[in-house]
Formats: sequence, C-alpha cells, structure tokens
Amino acid sequence: MRPSKSHIHAGAMRSALCALAAVVAAGAISPSPAAGQPVDGKFDVGGRAIRLACFGEGTPTVVIDAGMGASAVGDEAWRRIAQRVAQTTRVCLSDRAGLGQSDPAPMGAVRTSADAAVDLERALKAAGIAPPFLLAGHSIGGLNAQVFASRFDQEVAGLVLISSTHPDQAQMWLAELPAPSDQEPQALTRSRTYLTKIQSDPSLNPERLDVAASNLQARALRSLGDRPVIVVTHSPRWRMEPELPEPLAERLEAVTQDLQKRFLSLSSASSQTIAPSAGHGLPHEDPAFVAKHILQGVEAVRAKRQ
Repeated sequence: MRPSKSHIHAGAMRSALCALAAVVAAGAISPSPAAGQPVDGKFDVGGRAIRLACFGEGTPTVVIDAGMGASAVGDEAWRRIAQRVAQTTRVCLSDRAGLGQSDPAPMGAVRTSADAAVDLERALKAAGIAPPFLLAGHSIGGLNAQVFASRFDQEVAGLVLISSTHPDQAQMWLAELPAPSDQEPQALTRSRTYLTKIQSDPSLNPERLDVAASNLQARALRSLGDRPVIVVTHSPRWRMEPELPEPLAERLEAVTQDLQKRFLSLSSASSQTIAPSAGHGLPHEDPAFVAKHILQGVEAVRAKRQ
C-alpha cells in the first residue's frame, strides 16, 4: 500500500527533528541557555550557525562586532575588553559567517552588512539574549552596526562606533587623490586601485563583502533620536597608507576625521573622543581606551532610562 502524504510529511518531520537533535547533541548548535546564564556556543540562523560568547549581567547588553576578517570571540584584545565591560553589564562577542567557529555563508555567496545584521539578530534571539542592545562595532563592524540599527531599530539602545567605517569614506578618499600620472609614486597607484576596486569586487576582502551595497544600506540610518552614539576615533596621526607623500596622507586623514565627526549627527545624545596616539587598530593598540568608552555608552543608556 502506498503511504499517504500525511505519513510522508510526518516521516520527513521526524527525520528532520532527529537530525537537528543529533546536531545539537554533537555540539554544532547550542541549545538556548537559561536566563542570565553565560553563553558560549553556536546558534542556528537558518541552516547555519553563528558563534556567540556572552557573559556578565545587566542591561543594556553590549554586542561587539569586530573588524574585517576578525574573530571577536577568539581575539585576546576583544576578550579583555569584554571582561572589563562584563563587570558592569552583559556583553556578547559575535563572529560573523565564516569567521572563528561560525559556519560559512553558502559557497560563493556575496555578503552585505544587512546579511551580517540578520545573522546577528537571529543568533541573539536563538541564544535567548533579549534587547536592548548597545552595539559596539570596530571598522567594518561599525558599518554593520549602523545597518543593524537601521534594520532592527526597536532593539537598539545606542551605538559605540570605534574607528568605524563611514559609508562615504572610500568615495571621499578617491576624490582627494590627484589624476593618474606616469610619474606618480607606487603607493598612490596602489591606493587608487584598491579604493576603486574594493567598491565593486567582493573577492578582494576575506568575507566577500559587497562594500558598495553595504555602504548604501548604512546610509539608510538617518537618526537614532536621543539614543546615545559614542564615537571613538583613532589618532589623527594614523595614516591609511604610510608610503603616500605626507601632504596627501594628511589630507586623506583630515577627510577621515571629518567623517568621524559626521557620526555625531546620528543622535542628539552623541559624543566623540579621539585617541591620543592609537591608530585604526584601536582595540589592540589601546583596549582600555575602548573599554572605557563602551562603558560610557552603557552609562548613557542607563541614564536615559532613569
């Protein structure tokens, strides 16, 4: 006798549930922890798993998103920063798709900041980590944080932008470069080529990120109202390309510093601090400085809620 469709569907469902149970038992996907308990595992975001490590107690929950190609969970500097923050509130380190122990995105897939934001939101929900979230993003992680705030506005208590990528920076850097010349320094040719191609060729970065599309997504964030935005900026002495002629390098950094100031327009409760000497690698060069200003964001969120 041919089995009925209901029997087929029931059998398929039992098989799927058994497969999921086997995956959980093997430790590939972690079950949601009890409320208030530390979290360290991989959480399903729809056929893939994203790694989270959360500890500490209190609100808002600080969610850390590291720079391009970096595993926040496995990074010693970010761990030290998170341990400092965890003395005051709950903090979560997150690894994007394909980084650390997070599962890769589908093979060959081009990613955007919106994809990273959706993965993060689903992983937090699967782990039982409830909003409000204070997003702390470094470099490209800051661009992702802007997109998260645009897409999941009601879950966001504020932003801490740590030497964050600005959606207009590549275009504005390119505008500062002189017209190509046969006599120009190799560093200038290299910089122009990189800034031009990085916008259109995801294969040039380790996460296959569509930078142009991600910049467009980030521009959708107009305002967080009066929610805190803490802008943590690297020293003006930092140079994007150290081998560029110094007058040009100075102009490029002046553009960068101006763009960092523009983040202040995202909120009526914004503030900026510029590092005295640390460069773009702020979390590694001065982790205490970064932790201090993440905690400033926590205090600002709490003060607003009183």
